[in-house]
Amino acid sequence: MKKNAFSQRPDLFGCALAHVGVMDMLRFHKFTIGHAWTSDYGCSDKEEEFQWLIKYSPLHNVRRPWELHASQPHQYPSTMLLTADHDDRVVPLHTLKLLATLQYVLSTSLEKSPQTNPIIGRIECKAGHGGGRPTQKMIDEAADRYSFMAKMLGASWIE
Repeated sequence: MKKNAFSQRPDLFGCALAHVGVMDMLRFHKFTIGHAWTSDYGCSDKEEEFQWLIKYSPLHNVRRPWELHASQPHQYPSTMLLTADHDDRVVPLHTLKLLATLQYVLSTSLEKSPQTNPIIGRIECKAGHGGGRPTQKMIDEAADRYSFMAKMLGASWIE
C-alpha cells in the first residue's frame, strides 16, 4: 500500500484541511471506539497488518520534504487540522499528536527549515464528532475553513 499523498508528495497541494482524522494508524484501536474499526483498517497488533499500516499512517510518515527532494526545496502545504475536544469517536489525540509531530520534525532546526507555510490546529470546544452541534458552531467552523483556504491560496471573493 502506498503512503498518503500528503506525506509522499506535499508539493502537489496548495492547501490541506483534515477533519477529525485517524492520524495514528498504529494505535487507533486502543482509544474509545477505535477497536471497532480494525475490520476496516486492520490492526497493528498483527505483524502483516502492521506492515501496511505503518506505510500510510500520517503520524508515522512525517518527513522533511526538503530532504527528500534535495534538487528542489519543498515544504508541506498550508495545513489546518480540525478536531473537537469532546470527540469520543475519533479522539482529539490523533490531531494533537500529528500537530506536535509536524511541529517537531519541521522546526527542529528552525534556521535551516524552509517550512514557512503555516500548520495550525482548530479545536472546537465543548463539541463532539460532527453532527449535533449548534448552527453557530457550524457557521464559525465553515468561516474559519474557507477563510484559511482563501488566504493560503490567494483567492479573492467575487460578489
